[in-house]
Amino acid sequence: MFPVGNGAESDIENIHPYMVEVTIQGNAPLLCHRWDSDAVDEKAKAAKGSKTKKSDNVESYVYRTEDGDIGIPGSYICGAIATAAKSQQDPRSPRKSALDLLKAGVISLTECASLGTKEWDYLDRRRVRVQQAAITRERPAFRPGWKLTYHLQVLLPEYISPTFLHQLVVDAGRFVGIADHRPTMGRFQVTHFEVLKEDEE
Repeated sequence: MFPVGNGAESDIENIHPYMVEVTIQGNAPLLCHRWDSDAVDEKAKAAKGSKTKKSDNVESYVYRTEDGDIGIPGSYICGAIATAAKSQQDPRSPRKSALDLLKAGVISLTECASLGTKEWDYLDRRRVRVQQAAITRERPAFRPGWKLTYHLQVLLPEYISPTFLHQLVVDAGRFVGIADHRPTMGRFQVTHFEVLKEDEE
């Protein structure tokens, strides 16, 4: 038998799942509109012409962290990354985009990233169409400059390198965005991207 030298070490590292810390900063407003089934049912059952029927329960439109801060789910950033992967080729098949690869290969370990505040910056009021009727809807919003930090885990490192993932996060910020009314809103830039060592995970 021949001894295994250090030359195999990089190959082993390439197939070991890894975690990255990503911080994004908004260069466009962020519009929140969480789907709250209870709030939707309450509004549907409200009497015609009542305050509940006519107004928006804006608190129900935001996610909250355990500390009570407004947050954005990790599923949002993963969804944006997967959408950005539509424009990239799947290394396993020249006929497919990398969309399915990124859906399966990257997960967020951060359930809900904090925006660092318990209050939104302002209420965005705009005309929307609901069941063929035009209404004015109010939704919590944040001005450009908002920040979010996520921990992502790559489960398929043999296909998704740190360089590839970084490019996808950058692309997601440029032309996909997160949360509501994207990509007009929710666009961002990547201010921090770090592959974490095992003792930092």
